[in-house]
Amino acid sequence: MTADATPVHAEETAAPFPRLDRAAIEALVRAGKRLLVQGGMGIHASDGLAGKVARHRGDRLVGVGTISAVLKTPEQLRGEIRRARAEAPGGFVGVNLMAAINKDDFEALARVSIEEKVSFLVQGAGISREIVRWCREGGVPFCGIVSSGRLAAMYEKWGADFVVAEGAEAGGHIGDIGHPLPTLVDEVIAATSLPVIAAGGVDASDLSRFLAAGAAGVQMATRFLACSDGDVHPAFKQMHLAKGEDDVVIITSCVKGMKARAVRNAFTERLARGEAVPPRSKLWYFGKDGYRGRRSSCIQCLGEGLCKARASGFKESFCITDALLEAAVHGDTEAGLFYTGQSITRIGERDAGQLPTAAEILADLELRLAAEARPSDAPAQARPDAVGAAA
Repeated sequence: MTADATPVHAEETAAPFPRLDRAAIEALVRAGKRLLVQGGMGIHASDGLAGKVARHRGDRLVGVGTISAVLKTPEQLRGEIRRARAEAPGGFVGVNLMAAINKDDFEALARVSIEEKVSFLVQGAGISREIVRWCREGGVPFCGIVSSGRLAAMYEKWGADFVVAEGAEAGGHIGDIGHPLPTLVDEVIAATSLPVIAAGGVDASDLSRFLAAGAAGVQMATRFLACSDGDVHPAFKQMHLAKGEDDVVIITSCVKGMKARAVRNAFTERLARGEAVPPRSKLWYFGKDGYRGRRSSCIQCLGEGLCKARASGFKESFCITDALLEAAVHGDTEAGLFYTGQSITRIGERDAGQLPTAAEILADLELRLAAEARPSDAPAQARPDAVGAAA
């Protein structure tokens, strides 16, 4: 498999997605609905899911798809956005972008998202005030991923439309390993009037709790990695099944030495021993011209000074692009890095052939919420002030 380099021109952009701004979220909440957001995951791990989730319009939940822009070429990203648009006409589809990536890539991918008029752009792994301005100028709602009430209040001041409160149970890079999601959600709701989405290790059993706490919705990622839809390698899906507490580890990432949660395997054991895993050629995936013209083994995917491996002359840490591509594209269970949320331990299926579709997951969530609902805590009555409803 290689990256699709077919050029797609901006002037070919189809009708814009509906905006998922503050007003739209508040209107949904007043109507008794909440958002069920599919998180954007890894390098190509969540490709093919956004449109399938965004199709859902239930009695209690509205599906929101998120495309991960990280390590996509502008052509790949544009193609994935248009694929989701075709699969979910009129559905909410956003793009997730990491501020820690190379600055030129960050701006190029943000510009593509804005040109395509996605429903929103969500940004984490660092802070960029520029992207808030770009979104405002381009008419695209902005959402910030936050790990504190202070950051949520800052994003509200800058003009964000909503925030994702991501707790310590999340997969991949986690901002504060000692800040569990229930505590974080309460803190963020108290600090901002913006709609708040609860994220990080969330599964079906958590929905009612966070909605009752005043969240405008929840974000689920790991559960959608383990579904029958999506492009990720079948072995990647199987790596998320039949896992217990001992199968989940916290590693030290090459990205600024941040902590990250992953499935335990031979690769994470190598990291635990302090072994260096230097970069290899990625031409097998990006083609003869490399990633945006970068043909060397290190494609400088991270911002200046943010990669531990590069800073050490590749004598320490590991190449995150190689590790994530090995997992998502090759399905290499020994050499790949499989980021995951703590909810992996609560996935019931044992075999990838038994996995439900995204639509089936959403339908089951609707049934669960309906069964748990009581007149006193029906969605339309659940603290509208806490999710930013207009006074």
